[in-house]
Amino acid sequence: MEKEKYIAKTLKGLEDPLKEELAEIGIAKCRVTNRAIEFHATKEQLYQANYTCRTAINILKPLFQFKARNEQELYEQVKEFEWEKLFDLDKTFAISHSVRSEIFTHSQYISLKTKDAIVDRFREKFNARPSVDPKHPDVKFNLFIRGEKCSLLLDTSGDALFKRGYRTETNMAPLNEVMAAGLISLSGWDRNSTLVDPMCGSGTICIEAGMMLCNIPAGYYRTSFGFFNMADFDLDLWKKVRHEAKDKIELSKGITIHGSDLAMKSIRISQKNLDNVPDLKRIVRFKGEDALELSAPKKRGTLIINPPYGERIYKDEVAILYQRLGEHLKEEFSGYTLGILSSNKEALDLIHLNKIRTVDLMNGSIECDYRIYKV
Repeated sequence: MEKEKYIAKTLKGLEDPLKEELAEIGIAKCRVTNRAIEFHATKEQLYQANYTCRTAINILKPLFQFKARNEQELYEQVKEFEWEKLFDLDKTFAISHSVRSEIFTHSQYISLKTKDAIVDRFREKFNARPSVDPKHPDVKFNLFIRGEKCSLLLDTSGDALFKRGYRTETNMAPLNEVMAAGLISLSGWDRNSTLVDPMCGSGTICIEAGMMLCNIPAGYYRTSFGFFNMADFDLDLWKKVRHEAKDKIELSKGITIHGSDLAMKSIRISQKNLDNVPDLKRIVRFKGEDALELSAPKKRGTLIINPPYGERIYKDEVAILYQRLGEHLKEEFSGYTLGILSSNKEALDLIHLNKIRTVDLMNGSIECDYRIYKV
């Protein structure tokens, strides 16, 4: 089958886990860049990547590149492209933009000119125009400008891939599903032992771990992807991809994922999110318990913790928490691997355990260390 170029976007520090996921579906040759991986794939592999990759935010298809020195040149170049071969009149579309240019200083206006060019192309061809829907478009494009170099890309994912479809409730500052999957992957969890999150918040880490354990595709509970609305969408091929992925699901693994939190509100939220993943009901368990009183459920396993960072208040209290946490884990979880994510490096230094490595990550806009320890 013919291969085309794509760009899978991810979070800082998760490039290697995403590269490994792409390799699992037969995409071995990749170019790793900052927060992204460039690769060539068949249409089937594109569908697989969108459906199964846990650490991809979205997958973009480069359409064309050009140079423009003013708004009119940009308009004319965009209008020349055969947009009617990508999507039909009855589909809505939207354009997001990333503009850094001394030439194009009003990014919103540039985005509007791009939309006008696409609409005018359809109007001249068919005497009708597609509608723009900035909130819930059928088709999404990305306009990328650096200086006079312009690129237009198609978002094959539609909604961001971290929108799995199971998380209907969250706490404040919830952990992104892609980040949660990345933390699990970077921890080195072997999927043959238990995984514990003693500060589970909305339950995301535990649910992502459960889906990994059972080979449930990342997009299993989603109802749509951007490529559904493309003119070349192959329904039979999509059914094949989905059927083959479903055949790999294995629910009876005999391993349990444990999540706990001191706040009962968090446990209720976690349980509601778990209710949306009925396949994991016997595998993931949540309970209200203080992390500093928790006992190891099994002799070996992996701990993953996203504790309070103390960014705004309670810095002294957070430092004490980290120190006590390290002491408690050493007593109760000896033999476990620990992965802990925090921006508070001073507090992390108070966890006196055997550190294996550190990965630089971004949790939203916050620079964090993800430190892996042997307890």
